[in-house]
Amino acid sequence: MVMARTCSTSEFSPGSRFDQSRRLAVFDDAEVDSEGRLRVACEGVPEDAVDLSKPACLTAVLRRLRESGRVHGVVLVNDRERMYGARATQVLESLLALGRLLDHMAQRPPSPDFPGFTAREVAAVCAVCPLRPATLFVGLRETVLGDPSSFLHVLREAAESLTSYAEQGCSTCTGATIQDLTILIEEVEGAVGGRRDGAEPR
Repeated sequence: MVMARTCSTSEFSPGSRFDQSRRLAVFDDAEVDSEGRLRVACEGVPEDAVDLSKPACLTAVLRRLRESGRVHGVVLVNDRERMYGARATQVLESLLALGRLLDHMAQRPPSPDFPGFTAREVAAVCAVCPLRPATLFVGLRETVLGDPSSFLHVLREAAESLTSYAEQGCSTCTGATIQDLTILIEEVEGAVGGRRDGAEPR
């Protein structure tokens, strides 16, 4: 049985724009020093890329923070040291908290309602839906941990796609996802837009 879909979500794909940054693994050498700061070795990295405002650098540092736990600061070591203090660390911790929340939301199973369709037919449609919780929220997690400055924009794109989605059989699932997005917007309005601590090279 072919399922008719009343609108297309093919243009919305959260997280896809950051595929290239995830392939960069030059920031993997890191350790927590005696002062409780995460020191990340960046030898061989262009100096202008050694900056938490760069998606590849930010993604790598957040990955290391997930492994090392709470720290008191971050030091990026190249020809010079670029240090980030308590305020920047607080922003990084907020981003990690959002990532954990998105991981939790991604675990919610779809809740379609298509009478007359077999479970296999419904599962096949849900599996390729870009608004499926596992797909949507994992993509949003990649965005918030890779380029948080664009997160609110991508989040609003997702909300617009959901509110314009008119398939009746998906209304329960999309309704629950809209509620989740409302919670997220409330969480990130301050956190993502917060001012990062300035880094002083030395």
